[in-house]
Amino acid sequence: MDIDFALLRENAGAAAPVLIAHIDPEGERDSLVEHMRELCRCFVNIAAATLLLEGRSQPFFLNLCRAAENWRRLLVHLERRNLEPPPASWGLTPLAGVMAAGHWSLAAEVAERLSAQWRKEEEYAVEFAWASTLGALVLHTQRGVDPRPQLDNLARAARENCWPALAQSLVDADSSAFASAFSDALAVHEARTEARARGFTAREDHFAAHRYLWFEGLALLRLARKRGLDIPNVRYRYCPPLAQVPMTERYQGDWVASIGEAIATPR
Repeated sequence: MDIDFALLRENAGAAAPVLIAHIDPEGERDSLVEHMRELCRCFVNIAAATLLLEGRSQPFFLNLCRAAENWRRLLVHLERRNLEPPPASWGLTPLAGVMAAGHWSLAAEVAERLSAQWRKEEEYAVEFAWASTLGALVLHTQRGVDPRPQLDNLARAARENCWPALAQSLVDADSSAFASAFSDALAVHEARTEARARGFTAREDHFAAHRYLWFEGLALLRLARKRGLDIPNVRYRYCPPLAQVPMTERYQGDWVASIGEAIATPR
């Protein structure tokens, strides 16, 4: 699959303000969720294209924060209206992206609002378990919340042992176990990504940002460093060094739909 990242960014940049202007807080729940998913996808695509085309890390991080803040606002808004939240796995990329940016307070705000119920009609059990576990790892690190229920669920649902091993290594702050499990998980991710790239079913605007960037891998590496793990000086595929530098520009809460509520977003 050949991807025109310049056109991808242009289209996403044009779509984002239109979506923001037309998202109706009082609109029908399913339509609201789909529009917000599309808005978040726009910011993720802008982030990926900017990093891959120009090597600019700070706009990459800022746009990932914009995706996460919009997803957080959606979850707050649905909760206030007593409406069902979207499946937890639908928030995986916004959560992983803001983790990759190292904006931990915003990551925790997203993590605590992910659906606690598996939506079996809309996501696989393993997708729910993994998204829930990633959120639990954030809340464990930020707020001391016990992640064992989510880790136990992941152990039951995972098809490969690397995923529960990764989560446990972060809880235990075990550098050696993390390095081993991360390498195994990267191999699984690579096989899936390359197979998807060879196929003809993935929409370009849904897949492009993930073609050369592993947002969950970047999130795990950032969390491992926050936990004090000794990360080997290895160049991991889909995890470029420019996506692992510190975020130095402060996200100001801009480019958001008028739903939910604004929060102070210190890092």
